[in-house]
Amino acid sequence: MTTPSPAPQRGTTRLRTRRRRAARQEAPFIVLEGIDGAGTTTQLARLADHLESEGRPVHRTFEPSTGPIGRLVRSYLKNELTTAPGALALLFAADRLDHVSREIEPALASGKIVLSDRYVGSSLAYQSLASSPAWLRSLNRHARRPDLVLYLRVDADTALARIERRDGDRRELFEQRETLARVVDAYDGLYCGTDPELPAVVIDGNRLPEAVFADIDFAVRSVLSA
Repeated sequence: MTTPSPAPQRGTTRLRTRRRRAARQEAPFIVLEGIDGAGTTTQLARLADHLESEGRPVHRTFEPSTGPIGRLVRSYLKNELTTAPGALALLFAADRLDHVSREIEPALASGKIVLSDRYVGSSLAYQSLASSPAWLRSLNRHARRPDLVLYLRVDADTALARIERRDGDRRELFEQRETLARVVDAYDGLYCGTDPELPAVVIDGNRLPEAVFADIDFAVRSVLSA
């Protein structure tokens, strides 16, 4: 296991992050990304509890959001409704804009660290299975940029085993092995390699939760001290 290292742009990214936050005088916006079963929900809860134990104000959130559009999206993910893939991508983007204006930006402005379970990366990874990546990027071009993205990378078999332990035979729309493997590839294209499309800290999520959290905490400290 190697100590998590951000994308090569880290120095530039941290400088931009510092300038953006200084100009707005706001708390950081931190996103956890990963496929279903990656542990983003578990790790976000642990991180939030840890930060709050230090007296830091935290706002926990997730996507799809709890707003009206987000609730509609969840109905599709649970296979309660069906629609064309492109329509679902539009709903995700609309929910995100509503989520940012209704929940994320007010929390940041009030001085709370915002921790989000999923954000733009999820749309670019999952929706790219059926829609043009360029079109998806254009849909999300106005979404607020996070100050830190943590990509919990797990393989499809590990993720599926976790999903089965959690949910038994119940499956949401994307929770099939072949689909998860394709989404891993899409996420890797966004966040991994020598020239990632988006800056992120990539963390090996196949390990025990304690080891994963240690790397998350290390990365978050660098943003909080920036």
